[in-house]
Amino acid sequence: MIKIAATLFIVWTLLLLTPGPDFILVMKNTISGGYKNGFLTILGITTGIVIHTLTAVFGICLLSQNPTLFKIVKSAGSLYLIYIGISGFLQMRKRIDRFEIKSEKTLTSSRKNFREGFFCNILNPKLPLILLGIFTQLIPPQTPAPVKLLFGAEIVATSFIMWNLVSLFFGNKRVLDKLSKFEREILFTANLVLILLGGYELIS
Repeated sequence: MIKIAATLFIVWTLLLLTPGPDFILVMKNTISGGYKNGFLTILGITTGIVIHTLTAVFGICLLSQNPTLFKIVKSAGSLYLIYIGISGFLQMRKRIDRFEIKSEKTLTSSRKNFREGFFCNILNPKLPLILLGIFTQLIPPQTPAPVKLLFGAEIVATSFIMWNLVSLFFGNKRVLDKLSKFEREILFTANLVLILLGGYELIS
């Protein structure tokens, strides 16, 4: 079991380090609003991973059995990435200083960051298929459900820790001060990448 756990950690970490929508979103929200915004985004992403992992553990993967449903979820996820990117561009036009955000907007911003992270993850149709592949190929089918849940907890914990490291890095005061000189350029690129990712997934 230790060998499987180690292999799972390596495989999942490599998957997390591959730049994707979750990574771009965590980086974007952290740079634009600091570690708190990044952390709330991570909570949303982690909640999505928990749901995907539980369905994979119990062998439920409707997307792999229903191509039409897969296309619907894929289209919804692609459109949501485009929506996040466009919303990011609209927010950039307001030119709001991230150090002078009014207190009455904090709750709305918190919900927004959590919501973006959750839907960005839960509407990714490839993730449940990847998890199902892990739980059918990497982990022996005869593995008891409680042990599979432990492996699922490892995936969730690894994701939460890795995303926090990313957010802590970009939210570090020294790093943030240096990046603030290029904040608009970075946010512009991040929003553009999200739109391009969504567009690519939509037409592919």
